[in-house]
Amino acid sequence: MLTARIFGSERGGAVDDWADSLSGLGGDQVLWVDLLDPTDDEEQEAKKGFGLDDIEPDRAREGATATLEQLGDSFIRVTAVAVSDDEHDPDREIVPIECVIGPNWVLTSHRDSVAVIDDFRDLAEGGGGLGLLDAPSFLATLFEWVVTSYTRAFAEIEATLEEFDVEVLKTVKGETEKQIAVLVKTRSRVGRLRRALAPHREVFATLAHSELDALSTDESAEKFEKLTEQVDAALATARDAKDAVVSSFDVLILRTEHRTNEIMKILTLVSILLLPGALIAGVMGMNINFTPSAFVQSGVFWIGTSAIAGIAIITLGFARRRHWI
Repeated sequence: MLTARIFGSERGGAVDDWADSLSGLGGDQVLWVDLLDPTDDEEQEAKKGFGLDDIEPDRAREGATATLEQLGDSFIRVTAVAVSDDEHDPDREIVPIECVIGPNWVLTSHRDSVAVIDDFRDLAEGGGGLGLLDAPSFLATLFEWVVTSYTRAFAEIEATLEEFDVEVLKTVKGETEKQIAVLVKTRSRVGRLRRALAPHREVFATLAHSELDALSTDESAEKFEKLTEQVDAALATARDAKDAVVSSFDVLILRTEHRTNEIMKILTLVSILLLPGALIAGVMGMNINFTPSAFVQSGVFWIGTSAIAGIAIITLGFARRRHWI
């Protein structure tokens, strides 16, 4: 799907004949063309309209990382990686976004919908301030929302871990292996998101030096410098999320130890209850030369049984009084 919008000094709006509008763009206007899971025809249309026929496409794909490439004197290609809110499969939630920047236009292409881009589009259409930006500055503003997608993801992970801690503390049955598997999956997700975010810092730091390419300006350089600081803050949030996983593991271990202590308390109590009886039964069963009629009378049996029951009752009462049970 191809969508095109022109942002001017007054407001932004969608356009259908974007290729014809490209040649008539003013100095205070920026054309943004976004390709969502584009077809071959849409890709060819975009390449022809922007004069990119001689440039090999760097198609967004699984495992892509943030990169920066200078395409001659007129274009810059930046590949960013965002996080999709709609994709619940952690292995597919990372969405590469290929961006090509011209003098007063920006072309973006991605295979899946990204919520932050949709939010940026809805917000930008009503704001005249974007029309005052040049193309690199416009892209920097868009990338702020890309970094926001990571912040959202890490915040969602921390909220999920808080719910996990509560469930662990409330759980009576032992499901330790399943709970550990959840933590392993979450830790892997945090690491994968952090590795996808970290390369952006180098790309944005490079774009923060306007003298390194022909399109960047002092305004865009300042924006990318601030964007680098936002990436650092997001990486700090990633470290916090990683620490939260470790904290959740500690909660799980403590809950497991508490459950084990409860089991050991019961086993110890059962041992205390049965130990006096076993001792008496052992003594009574020893082959000692008592009088011939010592163990013939049933009274001796009932005395031993009563002693066992009495000791058990006394032990239970003592344990109850000391709040062991």
